[in-house]
Amino acid sequence: MGPRTVAKLLEFEQNAVPAVNRLRQLRSEARGGSPAGSDEEIRLAVDAVCAAVEGLQGLMTERQIAATCADLRIWQAAGCEGVPHFDSTRDAVPAPEDGEAAAFVGPVTLPNSDRHDVHIEAFSVIREDPDSTPLLQATYPHPKAVFQSTRLLSASRGLREGNCVVFFPENIPAATRCTDQNFAWFFFNRHTEIYAHTLAITERLCGPGSPFAGEDELVSADVGAEDTYQARCVWGYMHDYFHHTGPRPLDQHLAIKTTWRPGLLEELKVDMKSAIACFEEKVPYGEIVFEYILLERLLRYPAQPEPLRNFDAGTGFALGTWLASQGLFTRDDQGRSVLGTKGRIVESVRELVRLIEEIEATEDDAAYRSGAVDFLFGTLLRRPEAKPDRYGGPLAPLNLWGSEVHV
Repeated sequence: MGPRTVAKLLEFEQNAVPAVNRLRQLRSEARGGSPAGSDEEIRLAVDAVCAAVEGLQGLMTERQIAATCADLRIWQAAGCEGVPHFDSTRDAVPAPEDGEAAAFVGPVTLPNSDRHDVHIEAFSVIREDPDSTPLLQATYPHPKAVFQSTRLLSASRGLREGNCVVFFPENIPAATRCTDQNFAWFFFNRHTEIYAHTLAITERLCGPGSPFAGEDELVSADVGAEDTYQARCVWGYMHDYFHHTGPRPLDQHLAIKTTWRPGLLEELKVDMKSAIACFEEKVPYGEIVFEYILLERLLRYPAQPEPLRNFDAGTGFALGTWLASQGLFTRDDQGRSVLGTKGRIVESVRELVRLIEEIEATEDDAAYRSGAVDFLFGTLLRRPEAKPDRYGGPLAPLNLWGSEVHV
């Protein structure tokens, strides 16, 4: 990064982030009836956010700055009520090149962070592709790749407090439906802290060492921060690569595959295809990534708050139900959760992938959606008992996840 970029990133952290946090605080106080959150104070807070954004030339493009300020002003004129629509901002966010910094200011839904309210957020990143990119591209050529491996640099409260590692155009509230994924920022440096939490959950549920049958220790434990970043980037590449394979590639069916139930099967499918490749092929950091995929999705995701409303938790419960039905996710005599051998898990999830892609081969969209729903609720998850729950929990025994889940 050049000195101008460094200066702009510092300006972003010192001006944009505090202005956004202040706006969030005032809106929260207004909802609580505090006089500190008056309409005039909120209006002035939006002015401060706009002023901060207008000073970010060199970090944001002129188009992004203009779109962000215009969308903020429209929302301000409407009294800052409800969830704002930021269509223009969404369409102006760039896909940074390797080594390039970028920033975003605007409303965004944050998976695994804020669970209910949508706030104006601010965050900056620098893109840093993994060292293995040439090898991955040669082995798994992906000309449609639009995702960016990034390091999160500074961020407002919403992003800092949760476990969100993704930023897609469909996460930006808009009046029009997102049909093209022009960018996808992944904050992979956050994985070091997140995976430490996953390892702690794994030990509490399964005891020390490896939960996989026939292995004493996890290869993904005690990995340094830089190797963790590199390995997490590999997972991201493989995940995105497999999104673009199969009967219904994501880029050609984005609208239907970003709906909740077909989307859940899509996420489960591409991660299982990634795990299979990491186990059977010469993928950089493959042994580590295999454990990342299985333990994150199976054990940490279901431990998210309000899991019956959480998309990723649903994938974890679905995977756990499938493995339990094959005798590969069980409880031992000491009440610990146990996994089968990695080889048997791979063979099991290969069949799961086959079944999901068999549903995807249905050409009619309505029939595909119906088949996905029937498979999801007939094989993997219980139907929701009441709104706003998305599902009713796993079909497998809930005690497999111990006290880590609250449903």
